Amino acid sequence: MSKLSNRYQKCKMLNLGYGPQGRGPFVIRQDGHVPDSITLREERFLLRKDGTWVLNLAVFAMPEKDREQFLYDTSAEVLELLSRLTGEPVIEADLPPGKSVEELRAAAENTITGLWGRIRQAKASKLTP
Repeated sequence: MSKLSNRYQKCKMLNLGYGPQGRGPFVIRQDGHVPDSITLREERFLLRKDGTWVLNLAVFAMPEKDREQFLYDTSAEVLELLSRLTGEPVIEADLPPGKSVEELRAAAENTITGLWGRIRQAKASKLTP
């Protein structure tokens, strides 16, 4: 099990493919456990434009407008942000109030449209220097 970090080598960039010529927007994803976790349960996180890793399921529960904080127009924008991340990661791993993991996972599995649907269908690529 891998702990969540700011190391670009552990991240995957997803090309959602509806930008010009099928390039972008992009989403940055990483699987891992919260550094101080007792359970070491691996979760999926998405990187917000402010450099915060947010629990994937929590992003799914956000209004569509708020999800735009996780979209990057170019791969250069992704690399620029990742180059600024240092030290321990800033993480938001809480679920939305009143929502359970099971409820969010079930809703996510049934979603095939919008941003979530594009993320599920996107091809991931590892980031290299």
